[in-house]
Amino acid sequence: MQRRYCSCGAPVLVEYRFSGRSWTTVFSLGRRLLRKRREVCPCCGRALDINELS
Repeated sequence: MQRRYCSCGAPVLVEYRFSGRSWTTVFSLGRRLLRKRREVCPCCGRALDINELS
């Protein structure tokens, strides 16, 4: 799991999971016991793309 940042500065956890024959990128908003799958930034609503996160 990697911690990356959206262009607005919000932290986003990125996890790579093997699903059968290929890898899937899962974006999560890190909370103590709760991880929600996200496809948009939790702060600004921008669509998440692994190549655009710093």
